[in-house]
Amino acid sequence: MPTWSLPKLRISRQRKLALLVIAVAVPAIALAGFAVVLTLRVAREVEAEAARYNAYLAEKVTEAFEVELVTQLRDAIMPAEAVARDGGPEREILRALATRSRRFEAPHYVPVDRMDNLSMIMVESQVLLFGDDPTGRREHPFAAVVLRGPTGDVTGAGGWWFNPRAFIATSLDSVVRDRLNTNPRMYGGLEATRNLCVQVFDTEGHEVARVRDPGFTNTARTADMTGPFEGFHVSVTATSRAPVSIAQRFVLVEVVFILLLTGVMLGAVVVAVRYILRQIELVQEKSSFVSNVTHELKTPIAVVKLAVETLEMKRFRGPEEEGKYLRTIMREADRLAQLVDNILDFSRLEAGKKMLRMGPVGVSDVVASTLESFRLRLEDAGFLLDVDVPESLPLVRADGIALQHCLLNLLDNAVKYSRDRKEIRVFARARDGFVGISVADRGIGIEAEHQARIFDKFVRVESGLVHTVKGAGLGLSLVDQIIRAHYGRVEVASTPGEGSIFTLLVPVWADGTGTPRPKS
Repeated sequence: MPTWSLPKLRISRQRKLALLVIAVAVPAIALAGFAVVLTLRVAREVEAEAARYNAYLAEKVTEAFEVELVTQLRDAIMPAEAVARDGGPEREILRALATRSRRFEAPHYVPVDRMDNLSMIMVESQVLLFGDDPTGRREHPFAAVVLRGPTGDVTGAGGWWFNPRAFIATSLDSVVRDRLNTNPRMYGGLEATRNLCVQVFDTEGHEVARVRDPGFTNTARTADMTGPFEGFHVSVTATSRAPVSIAQRFVLVEVVFILLLTGVMLGAVVVAVRYILRQIELVQEKSSFVSNVTHELKTPIAVVKLAVETLEMKRFRGPEEEGKYLRTIMREADRLAQLVDNILDFSRLEAGKKMLRMGPVGVSDVVASTLESFRLRLEDAGFLLDVDVPESLPLVRADGIALQHCLLNLLDNAVKYSRDRKEIRVFARARDGFVGISVADRGIGIEAEHQARIFDKFVRVESGLVHTVKGAGLGLSLVDQIIRAHYGRVEVASTPGEGSIFTLLVPVWADGTGTPRPKS
């Protein structure tokens, strides 16, 4: 009975990173958003409550001015009130009103039969009468309180014309600081008004008077004044020291803190996820490395063993075939030696124990020595070699053995990754304080997206001919580390299907006086 299996899903590193970041980031952003929304909602509620209280206080300021006016009228009218209780005539009442007219403009007495022309409001159980001059000779309103005769009946009203603007300007401070706070029917009291700005404006919007300076204008509320103060309006605003102002600044700081904390947390998540993914990849790459190294070791050993057995049993037809087997043993031994050297050198570099002996080195000598040791393998594989290394090149500051090792790795890769066009070109040129040693092949090439990763340790590009070519994934990483230790760099230019050119840029020897640094 046939068995079915689900295809294995391959998820790229970027997608894994994105999925893990989303898995953590979405809840974090949701919580941060909830915290910000909750904070802003609380701030709006505090602001709305402050605005309601400011509107309430603006109305209370208007009432307080009416109380202040009635109080001053009652104090000023006491002599006239005494005359009225004694049954004195109108002229004596006017004379008594005139003696206390310093706070107001002019005394006036209104008989009871003409009081219908005045408006009336109740201010704390007191009757306040007010109105305009019917003759139009006075621009200010008239304010009065009732006067009673000997029997307690109302005989008229006594009062004065007064300037509301001047009255507000001189009385606002005492009204806000004293009268409001002593009003038993007002909630909040002194603490509620201590950090509030109270302003009074006229009909044209000009400020008449103020108590304290405004700060947080979002909660400002206005109430129109009534009675004898009609036309003016009171504005109540929080000062910069008011609780609502402090709360708003705290909210701003808290929102910024939440956003910064969320950003830091998301950054930490990204770094942690990238680190975890990288460690997972390293484990996978090391596992692949062990498998590849095992194969790399077993293959030449098997070839050498077969060649040795053939020679021992003399299963060859003549000296020419015997030499072929000997060259095979030598080639595979060199291959094993290079692999072991790569592993050992990489281990020393990783541990920081690889010591390079720098000195003036001739590039042509390094290339000649390297090709001499590699020529047998090139000939057996049928490669055409083209060398163009001028003798006039300047000396480079390098470790000659390490530089040969780098060239051997590049030549080995050129042989392994070439197809039918078995052509290798080695050339060197001087440029900008460096000497570039290049190895060009006509092989499979490397796609642009993989060129940055080929120098990572244990990395082998999983495409094309790489599936059939074994390797440890250490060669190019080792080359890159050695050249960096020379204060140089490795450049690669490659076109898929056309071949690759690897260039080792090594600093020119400067008579021991300094080492040029590579350009970024």
